[in-house]
Amino acid sequence: MLKLKDLKQKKDFLLLRRAFKYLRPHKKSFILAFIMILGGIGTGLAGPVLWGRILDSLFEKNLEGALYNIFYSLIAGMLTCILAYFQSHMFASLNQNIIFDLKKDMYKALLDLPVNAYDNTDSGELMSRLHGDAAEVANTLTGTLLNAAVDVLRLMAIGFAVLVISGRLALIVAVSFPVSYLIAQKTGKKIRACNKQLSELNDKYYSNTGGAIWGIREVKSLGIKGERLASFTRLAVSLKEKLISIQLLGAMAQLMLNSVNTLAQAAITIAGGVFVITGALHIRLFIAFYAYSGQLTGALSNISRVGLSLQQVMNSLERIFLLQDGLEYPPDSFGNKSLKDIKGNIRFENVSFGYTQGQKVLDKVTMDIPARGRTAVVGSSGSGKTTLFNLMLRFYQPCAGRILVDGIDIKEIKEEDLRKNISVVRQEPYLFTMSIRDNLLLANPHATQQQMETACKRAYIHEFIESLPHKYDSLLGENGINLSGGQRQRIAIARALMKESKIILFDEATSSLDNESQFFISRAINEISGECTVVVIAHRLSTIIEADVIYVMDKGGIAGQGSHKSLINVNSVYRDLYRAEVELISDNCAEVV
Repeated sequence: MLKLKDLKQKKDFLLLRRAFKYLRPHKKSFILAFIMILGGIGTGLAGPVLWGRILDSLFEKNLEGALYNIFYSLIAGMLTCILAYFQSHMFASLNQNIIFDLKKDMYKALLDLPVNAYDNTDSGELMSRLHGDAAEVANTLTGTLLNAAVDVLRLMAIGFAVLVISGRLALIVAVSFPVSYLIAQKTGKKIRACNKQLSELNDKYYSNTGGAIWGIREVKSLGIKGERLASFTRLAVSLKEKLISIQLLGAMAQLMLNSVNTLAQAAITIAGGVFVITGALHIRLFIAFYAYSGQLTGALSNISRVGLSLQQVMNSLERIFLLQDGLEYPPDSFGNKSLKDIKGNIRFENVSFGYTQGQKVLDKVTMDIPARGRTAVVGSSGSGKTTLFNLMLRFYQPCAGRILVDGIDIKEIKEEDLRKNISVVRQEPYLFTMSIRDNLLLANPHATQQQMETACKRAYIHEFIESLPHKYDSLLGENGINLSGGQRQRIAIARALMKESKIILFDEATSSLDNESQFFISRAINEISGECTVVVIAHRLSTIIEADVIYVMDKGGIAGQGSHKSLINVNSVYRDLYRAEVELISDNCAEVV
């Protein structure tokens, strides 16, 4: 039976093996870098021998021989420097390519995560994984592990050389290795635990700073700059102290490793000196051995520190692959059926759903939404209106029942077909920080200028765009901050029209707009409904009076359906909602007067 320690080691091995797959696409660069490494090892081995000969020639007063060896030593040194430069260049290229590949895979995994993952995970944690963890892993692969491979080769070559020179002196060097290894292992476990805490602090740090920057208008308007600064300072101090503690642990380990190396060098010097004095070892060979021993103990020290570095990166590997594998949140699964010549009929069959276990937001909802018409969904806050859209878009999965589009269960439809045929315009549509043109082209990259202008005219936003200095090339601020709410809504409608979807969902699209914007958007919705299936969630009932069918929701169920005229007469829930709106309008008018 495997012990916990064995299981952990096996897990670490599997993580590392998986990480190495990111080296495979760049194996040519790796092989070239490795050839340069071998050349560097060769020139490095020549150096001590040449210096031994130089000193030997000088002791024998052989100036010509010394000059020849100095010349060869300079050539070897220059070659070492040149090879080291190209090696550094190749390693830098490998490092950045691996970071790119890691980030690309992680970003794809982020995009594939279900919406509930974003509901339950802080954006700062996701950003920390994407940027910090990817760089940590790449640095370990191209730095620590590849350098360790270099040191193993160097160890083999130098080990053979020192054994040939003096087996007894080589034994002193060999004794220092297990001591260095034990020091690195013990310190590595502590550093791994600290790195886990550091990752958690980094997640909070990214979230705190990002939240303040993204929400700077709220920070200023609420007058909480001081509170945000204090919160940032607390996190930054914790992060600083944790980094210092990790660096101190590393420095302590380095101190102990250097002490072991220093003691080993001292022992070699004393023993070698005795051998030279007694004639057991030539001074030239002792000089070469001493130079080799420095390289050898350095290589041994680096190899022993590999475990230390691996302990640091294991936490990053776990976080990266956990995200890629979707073990925290399995990625959305879609079917393989296509939607061709879609009409746009939608049916909910006994659909139940809850965001948390044991709490139903929808309870056995059945409703039919006809194609090419205007269907409205109304109800008090929390009645489940927006949840219908979230399920229709497959952001969440029903707990029971099914949703059909043209008689096909949406679980069986390809993701690209579902996304292509259903568009949504939200109460607060998101506009990207790019030009109006680029925002529109996201929905249809191949659209012509004429198609773009037609969509904007139908959304009653073309004239406004044309009035701007740069027209369609005008840059939008973050989330269209330099536009009014109505203008953002109309650009979002134009974007939905550019997509040419057969089903368009409007989620509270006019609830917080002025009367003029509401008029234009209502007019656009009425015109679109002749060609598409339009479903409107409405807070203002005055905007959906002309809808073909109105569904009234109450406490997660359907409390009634019909036209405005029929509902106002027979449905108490709808009548109460309508009266509440009329009273609110009357109160507002009285206040103005």
